[in-house]
Amino acid sequence: MKFRAFAAVAAGALLATTLNVVPAQAGGSSSHDSTATVKNVATLIDGLTGPLRVAHGPGGNILVAESFAGLLSSVSPNGTKKVFASSPGNELAAVSYTGGTTYYFENLAAPAEDPTALAPALLKTIDKKGKTRTLTDLTKWEVKLNPDGKTVYGVRKAPQSCLDQAPWMQSSGEVYSHPYATAVARNKIYVADAGGNTLWKVDSRGKASVLKVLPAEPVVIDQAIVAWAAEAGLDVPECMLGRTYWVQPVPTDLEVRGDWLYYSVLPGAPGENFAKGKVYKLNLNSKKSYVVASGLSAPTGIALDDRGTVFVTELFGNGVSKIVKGKAVNVLPAALASDVDISGNKLAVSTNALAPSGEVVTGTLKYGRR
Repeated sequence: MKFRAFAAVAAGALLATTLNVVPAQAGGSSSHDSTATVKNVATLIDGLTGPLRVAHGPGGNILVAESFAGLLSSVSPNGTKKVFASSPGNELAAVSYTGGTTYYFENLAAPAEDPTALAPALLKTIDKKGKTRTLTDLTKWEVKLNPDGKTVYGVRKAPQSCLDQAPWMQSSGEVYSHPYATAVARNKIYVADAGGNTLWKVDSRGKASVLKVLPAEPVVIDQAIVAWAAEAGLDVPECMLGRTYWVQPVPTDLEVRGDWLYYSVLPGAPGENFAKGKVYKLNLNSKKSYVVASGLSAPTGIALDDRGTVFVTELFGNGVSKIVKGKAVNVLPAALASDVDISGNKLAVSTNALAPSGEVVTGTLKYGRR
């Protein structure tokens, strides 16, 4: 099943996922300074339409992608909004900023006459002079490589007679790209492709290559899963009880720090209903992944401060949390928090991202004695 816009996630339209990697302790400490708190919290701007992504931009401005409105804007410290990219009817997402350049994706909608058709996913840049350039179309690379094409999602081991009763419970990776987050480091643009279940890297010429295909994650089918499926109008036959359902990983954000790439995985339905989300760290040299945190409610944004503390937004959780010994500790209560970005001791968060009027909230990181 394809990755849906988060409005559909809220309606329970996604399949669930996790990763199958090395335990957390193999990757070292998940939080270098557990004393961090957030102070001076204030609403920078409200009235936004689907502010799914935020990033610190030049001059203290905050970049915000209003994905449902097809807008990419810069918001000044006094809350003045300036639109500098607009694509009505399409999704602007995956915004990041470094070295004077803004990076984002323009995910085009499929044509009305063929809503199932593959649509371009354009990686674009805006330089200091305001010139926009298209670097590549990730959909073309997805069509060419289809990294998860051989992955079987759903129930892998069951009698055919059982599968015949619920054919929706088994599928293979489809050709579909939905870039959702970018991070720039090491002369590469790293991309979290929520549709392709893949982490990509793109060079300055626009050549994309697979960094990691995220493995499906096991979820045991129990009575709670059966009840959830029934509410969604899906029938789980009794012969499926106790079996393992391998769900799609759906990477939602990423951040690079030295030789490590941190990324969040949003487990779709029924995962977002059962707090199955995780944050991982990937060693860019060995390509091995390690669990940083688990038990998260639809993690959709991550950020690291200068001390190495990992922060995460939980779309269906309590807002912004810091990761302490593999667990989320709330530092900023907020509804429908979809992204977080940190620059120095400044924190920016998009909240009420699925509500009629979204917001960007700012705060200051403070540290006490340990």
